[in-house]
Amino acid sequence: MRGGSGADTNRQAAIEEWVEQYADRVYRLAFALLGDRVQAEDASQDSLFHIARWCLSHPAFVPTDAWVYQVTRNAVRDLARRRPPRTVPLEEFHWVERQDDRQVERLDVARALAALPDADREVLVFFYFLDLTTLEVAEVLHISPTAARIRLSRARKRFKHAFEPSDAMGIPGRKEGKQ
Repeated sequence: MRGGSGADTNRQAAIEEWVEQYADRVYRLAFALLGDRVQAEDASQDSLFHIARWCLSHPAFVPTDAWVYQVTRNAVRDLARRRPPRTVPLEEFHWVERQDDRQVERLDVARALAALPDADREVLVFFYFLDLTTLEVAEVLHISPTAARIRLSRARKRFKHAFEPSDAMGIPGRKEGKQ
């Protein structure tokens, strides 16, 4: 920002402090929704830039958590529309010789989340990863609290199905020997 009044300088300093405070949460949300570090960094940067620019041009505006999550969600969606999903060639994948149970479970959770539709992944991430209440989830998604509870219930069921072990033929959600 160009040299301006003391109020402008104070506002800019407050926004910089606020952006620093939210940067980690914005990144974690973007990563949870995208599943890719590079894309999450891009979406985070877009979100934080938009937030800072908006706050500078609207001095009376006080950002809320719900608004920050909405801006981040929109940045994730914009990024997903602009870029095809990133894939890693098999020869570049670093195989881990041995993983503990928690690492394997984290990978299973990430895989199950990635398999879900965006709307399901969003509601689960907001509720479980960001610890928002159903009222806060409703506010972020611009839906009623009842609709948020219904979405959450349906997303849980889809997640459970996606998280279940595959059968011998590799069909997700089917346990071996189950018809």
